Amino acid sequence: MNTIGTDFHKRTSTFYVLNHDGTKMKSCKIENNRDNLRTFVSQIPGPKQLAVEATRSWSLFYDTVNDLVDHFYLAHPKKLKAITQSETKNDQNDAREITKLTHSGFLPTAHITSVDTRQLRNLLRCRRFLVNQRRSIRNQVQTLIDRNIWAADRPKSFKSPFCSRGLKWLNAIDLPQRERFILNELLKTYQHLLKQISTLEDFIQTQTVDLPGLQFLRTVPGFRMSKINAYIILVESSDISRFYKARGYARYVGLIPREFSSGDKHRTGRLIKDANMHLRTAFIESTLAAIRADKGLKAYYKQVKSRQGSGPAIIATARKLAYAVYHVLKEQRAYRPEPIIPPAAVCHSFPISNCN
Repeated sequence: MNTIGTDFHKRTSTFYVLNHDGTKMKSCKIENNRDNLRTFVSQIPGPKQLAVEATRSWSLFYDTVNDLVDHFYLAHPKKLKAITQSETKNDQNDAREITKLTHSGFLPTAHITSVDTRQLRNLLRCRRFLVNQRRSIRNQVQTLIDRNIWAADRPKSFKSPFCSRGLKWLNAIDLPQRERFILNELLKTYQHLLKQISTLEDFIQTQTVDLPGLQFLRTVPGFRMSKINAYIILVESSDISRFYKARGYARYVGLIPREFSSGDKHRTGRLIKDANMHLRTAFIESTLAAIRADKGLKAYYKQVKSRQGSGPAIIATARKLAYAVYHVLKEQRAYRPEPIIPPAAVCHSFPISNCN
């Protein structure tokens, strides 16, 4: 089988092609457009496999040439960089290294999601972006209030200035001209974001009716009320069967700590950064609701909190929730709560005397 390696950029692509026996067939750089890419790939005779690094626009390249090759591989950027570190880095060398690794079967690959999953993922990430913008606007408004109004002079009838009464108060308070102009513009942006988020969520609801596994995931505590987080879990996880164990899935989510162990010494650090942050955020948000809904998770949370504090307890419970989601989705079954095991009773030993 012939092997094609590609160093894909925004405007150009560099190709390096090997024969089935590993000898060089050709290499070239072409301008990126649909016709050029399809023409070049279709000119390679016989069965062929193609590999490209997972860049920002890899999906455009994949959708363009996937039907022309027998196998398409998406190279994992971080793992690929660890293997191919070189002092002479250029486009042709990068394409050659990708080709050689693919030909030898040692290319570190990333998961390729379907077009439908990618588009749903983009929808949900767009919503997350707007929600983050909304939170940023709220923080800006709160900062403006703090620098202009004493806490003792604020109304006590509401906790948040973003409820209906709070918004009326924000529009009525007396502020210097420049500060009032800033507040008005922030409130306009805030109201616009609320409408955008609502419209986007309504559209998401119409696109996620038939998500496989949704009926099982909704039985897990933390996802019964929050449909959006359930959608995020399903779409970001994609094919759950690609994870062999629940711990591997929890690592992908980013709920496994770093480990620094050697010999008899065992040390753990902060959570790993090489993870899916969208999944991690969804799990942590859902954990707060799951603790209130499930007695077993609540007991586990309290147990860890008593030893390590609330932060580590939330992460540990989120990890436990990720294990549960993994088994629910992989086995296609409803959630089964774990039995609550009470703390072991303290037993005192007494000598047994011989009584005559």
